[in-house]
Amino acid sequence: MKVWKRVAALAMTGVLAAGMLAGCGSKDAEKTAAGTAEGTTAGNAETTKGAAAEGQTVIRVCWWGNQTRNDGTVKALEMYEAEHPEVKFEVEFSDWNGYWDKLATQAAGGNLPDIIQMDYAFLSQYQEKGQLVDLNQYIESGVIDTTNVPDSIMKSGEIDGGTYAIVAGTNAKALLVNTAVMEEAGVTLPKQPTYEEFFAAAKTIYEKTGQQIAIPSNDEQSMLFMARALGQTMFTKDGTALGMPDDTVALRYYTRLKETLDEGFHVSPEVMAESSTNQLSNFAAGKEWCQLTNSNMIVNTIAQCEDDVQYDIYMYPTEADAVSQPIFIKPSQFYSVTKDSENPEIAADVINFLTNSVEANTEALKGERGVPISSVVTEAVNGVVDECTGRINAYVAEVAKVATEIDPPFPPASAEIGKMISDLADAVRYQEITPEEAAHSFYEQAAELLQKGAAE
Repeated sequence: MKVWKRVAALAMTGVLAAGMLAGCGSKDAEKTAAGTAEGTTAGNAETTKGAAAEGQTVIRVCWWGNQTRNDGTVKALEMYEAEHPEVKFEVEFSDWNGYWDKLATQAAGGNLPDIIQMDYAFLSQYQEKGQLVDLNQYIESGVIDTTNVPDSIMKSGEIDGGTYAIVAGTNAKALLVNTAVMEEAGVTLPKQPTYEEFFAAAKTIYEKTGQQIAIPSNDEQSMLFMARALGQTMFTKDGTALGMPDDTVALRYYTRLKETLDEGFHVSPEVMAESSTNQLSNFAAGKEWCQLTNSNMIVNTIAQCEDDVQYDIYMYPTEADAVSQPIFIKPSQFYSVTKDSENPEIAADVINFLTNSVEANTEALKGERGVPISSVVTEAVNGVVDECTGRINAYVAEVAKVATEIDPPFPPASAEIGKMISDLADAVRYQEITPEEAAHSFYEQAAELLQKGAAE
């Protein structure tokens, strides 16, 4: 069966040497970042080498993210440089689409940056391949201070007793809504709607305002939530098989993609493809009245909107026949030190700074990656952040009251399975295959990939 493949968006790759920012001047730095964001630099640019003085240690740091994250992280690293003049940073950032391909290329060449931003879905894959440093030695020595970090958060970066990642912030899945549009259409929603309630509201809003919705298909999260609501898991604990006994969840997911398109209140696949490369979100552009997203991504979305935008944050939809609460608190991202680093202890100290420095978090990072994991830092950040970040932190605190345990770290095959889910979703949207065919193909291929991964 021929499955339509998405045209991959050119990666928005910005590369700046933090040690050179002051010399270039802020306007030049802004111009460099803006030019990259507009797509004037295609693909993954080579790292710009910092003008490190003799005797200085160069630490490379790499992450994915939006311009808000890029600016804040660069500023925090400049603050570290000011305290440690013997260290210079080279930083690399890109959007999600190109990030993992770039890292895979660097890993193959034994040239991974010292510090990489890591995702929960890829942690096991990089750990199993021996590409990450066990940070327990630096936690035990005090280089990384976890005194004010809950054990439950630290455990999310652990595999087989080793700590291979430090949480950069916590978040939760969320439904960002434009309340003015909802009021105009005369609809309301419970704080955690079922999909049926969500779609009924979406249909009415489309009929009265023309604004639509978009169900994400760039990873496995939507399907994961459906499975969790039905008391299932995406994968078994050992990662060798799917945690779903049959293709019921997959069929429900792909059927919804088709039905929402058929009824007109879901954006077209062409608009979805465009939105993956646009810097302005469809929510900010007034094309979509809501956004199924991660809580920490709301800051950047609201920053793109008009100042008088009216919004609220609801919980991610659940199932009408749910047997358990699907929502959970998730590490938004991690920081990991790679085995290619020649200075892992300094890299660990940088992670400690990003985690525990009140100044770096209140003046630069400002909770953009999610709620800080240090209780001391969180309290300080809550006192200085803008209204949007404060509302996000309050939302995550509310979710924590009802959240259930997160699934174990996904197996290495999950990255390929996530892409397959997305490809099949596009095939359904473009009417190349039926939801039944997509569900069957997903279940069959995912099982095969997991079995293959277990045998390797």
